[in-house]
Amino acid sequence: MNFRRITAFSFYDFGNSVFPMIVVSALTSSYFVNHIASSQQTGTALWQLTIGIAGIFIAIIMPFIGNIADSQVNGRLKYLRIFSLLTVLSIALFYFVLPSNGFILIALIILFVGSVSYEASNSLYNSTMKNCSENDLTLTSGIGFASGFLGGVIMLSFLLYYLILPDQNIFGVSKINQLNIRFSHLILAIWFLIFCLPLLYFCRIDQQNTSLKSKTSSKIKDLIWKKTLTNTGKFLLARMLYMDGMIIIATTMGIFGTTVMGLSIGKILLVGILANISGALACYLFGNFFKDDKKNIIYTLFLLSLVVLLISINKNPDLFLILVVIGTFFAGPLQSSSRVVMAELTDDKDQGFGFGMFTFAGKATAIIGPICAAALTYLISQRVGLAFSIILLLSGALIMLKVSYNYKS
Repeated sequence: MNFRRITAFSFYDFGNSVFPMIVVSALTSSYFVNHIASSQQTGTALWQLTIGIAGIFIAIIMPFIGNIADSQVNGRLKYLRIFSLLTVLSIALFYFVLPSNGFILIALIILFVGSVSYEASNSLYNSTMKNCSENDLTLTSGIGFASGFLGGVIMLSFLLYYLILPDQNIFGVSKINQLNIRFSHLILAIWFLIFCLPLLYFCRIDQQNTSLKSKTSSKIKDLIWKKTLTNTGKFLLARMLYMDGMIIIATTMGIFGTTVMGLSIGKILLVGILANISGALACYLFGNFFKDDKKNIIYTLFLLSLVVLLISINKNPDLFLILVVIGTFFAGPLQSSSRVVMAELTDDKDQGFGFGMFTFAGKATAIIGPICAAALTYLISQRVGLAFSIILLLSGALIMLKVSYNYKS
């Protein structure tokens, strides 16, 4: 096993996790909703709409970008550098977004560019996994995801307790015009930059060029359909379904905790930290001891469905906190093993294209599940809206049963 490459691969996840965890879901989104938008309702809608549009856009273009990256010598690494640095720049630009309605459009443009560049960089990052791991993709992927969970937790905790919450922070940055929150984005950008550099510039990854023998549209058809749904097509369909379920859970859980369970924001942040530690531990354990990634996906989907069911009927706030931590324990290995299955189902020369399709499957219908859940929430209750995710998780698990996949011991 090449420890230098695996370390570089893991460092990248350690750094890039701050974008989805802190920019999209926690700090920056809260800053936009509470201090830039005209109202919390309008701000939330604009933020979610921008992320949704960015997701659809990257879902459409990523297979094409991946295919082009495959065709060039070290093309995956070259494009990974471009999109990674663009993500770093996007994070840093939030420093200049002042707490004023006049910065709404600027903030949303930065969010769109950052979301697209992050998803593109993450897809290309995934495509380097086989280059970084000689024989144990499950362990490599698990260590990578575990590092991502821990990196996000460390940085979020640092920002909260040393820069945002204290009256006098360690940098002596004023809170006037939310300067301390805006300054946090410079720290996040530097953090991501530092930990992505080993993979981008100091890790030797050799990729030979391959000619573009067929159009990307033809490759998409051949990948998923040959008189019937192909093996890879079944996996991508399964992922499309269970990722819609995961999106419902991820976007609903914080709101569910505060509105239904009556928890404070402080407790929500605490459970978020504990949940990510739980996810990191699970990724490491599964990566070391459970090598059949197809079974990992199926088992974790069934167990996660059970946890969501218990959350939807539970009325005890303390039990809710415990269930969220347990749920994240299964959600981490689910994502880690999904990455491994895609890598194994795709030829080495087509990893960029394969993970472009992987991104497509995770983003193309990402707005449908939340819309259905929102409708059920509006018509019936938040508990029913959350429970709808179970249908998507189990549907994905049932399709995964039909995927022919033998893990490499």
